[in-house]
Order: sequence, then structure tokens, then C-alpha cells
Amino acid sequence: MAELKTEEEQIEAFKAWWKKNGVMLVVAVAIAAGSYFGWQAWKNSQANYTSEASALYQNLVQAAADLSDENNQKTVTFIAQQLTDDYGDTGYAMFGQLFLARVDAENGKYDEAINALDIAITKTQDVSFVAIANLRVARLMLQKEDYTGALARVEKVSEEEFATQQQELMGDILISQGKRDEARVAYQKANEALGAGVNHPLLDIKLKDLVKG
Repeated sequence: MAELKTEEEQIEAFKAWWKKNGVMLVVAVAIAAGSYFGWQAWKNSQANYTSEASALYQNLVQAAADLSDENNQKTVTFIAQQLTDDYGDTGYAMFGQLFLARVDAENGKYDEAINALDIAITKTQDVSFVAIANLRVARLMLQKEDYTGALARVEKVSEEEFATQQQELMGDILISQGKRDEARVAYQKANEALGAGVNHPLLDIKLKDLVKG
């Protein structure tokens, strides 16, 4: 009887505990299960989101392979804008703006191309990408004969790996302003920044043209 009483007491004790804590336990289990399945759903959603952006970008790249075709230009413009609007937090949106800038530049729409590059810059903290974009903006400003703006953009590029491009472009801007001595100094710096054994025929020509007579 003592054993039975003990079992009965245990059952009663469990009933009392369940009455007091059962609801909280069920809620805790439900929350845990909801969190797990919610996390899985979110991961699946993110994977689909990225996959959609990737597919769009691949279509953009294919169209950009031949920008002499006006329909391809329209496709690049449309997809680049869609990537920015619907997938703006992905790297695909950033690269889409680069292609959009290329289309605009080839059509002489320099302001639009500069705007696309500036949008791309705001979407990344990658210093190499920002340097490349700023160099492209500077070249477009040079095309517009906005020499002050072009120099300001070139001076934003301080990464050593872009020293040759930066100094050569600075020389191009200065020579366009008629500042031959300053341009020669910039070209010389560009030449010095080249790695050992690296040839840059066009830069050599630019330097020779500026040799003092």
C-alpha cells in the first residue's frame, strides 16, 4: 500500500505541477517550434530572393555582350533598374548600375552614367570597387570637360593598386587643361607605379610627347 500511495502522491503532485506550469510549457514549446520553422522559412525565402536576383543579373550580362543592339541596351537598362528597385541590398544591383552607366556613356549620356556610378558607390563599402567607379566617373567628367570635377574624383582614389591608373588619368586631365609640366609629372608617377617588367606603350607615348625640347 505504501508503494501505491507513493505513486498516487506522485500522480497528484504531477497534476498539481501541470496545472500550475503546463500552459507555460506548451507556450514555450510552441514558440520554440515557431522560431525554428520561421527561421527555416526565412532562409528559404532569402535563398529564393538571391536566386532571383542572380537570374536577372545573368540575363543582363547576356544582353550586355552586344550593346550595339538597341534592344539589348533597353534590356540592360530595364534589368539594372529592376535590380536596384527590387534587389537593392544585393551585389547584383551594384554591378547592374555599372552596366547601366556603360550603356549611358556609349550613348553620350554622361550625366546619367555618372549618376548610375554614384548609385553603385552608395551600395558598397568595397574600396576597390569604389576606386574603379570613381575613376570611371572622372573619365566621364573629362569627356564633359569638367576638369575640376574630374580632378576631384581622381584625387579620391588613394589605393596603391590603382596608382598607375589614377596618375595616368590625372595626367590626361592636366594635359587637357594645357598644364603640360604637371601632366608630365603625373605620367612619370604613373610609370613609376608600374610593376617591374610591366610595359605600358600608351603611357610611354604620352611621356615622350611631353619631353622638354
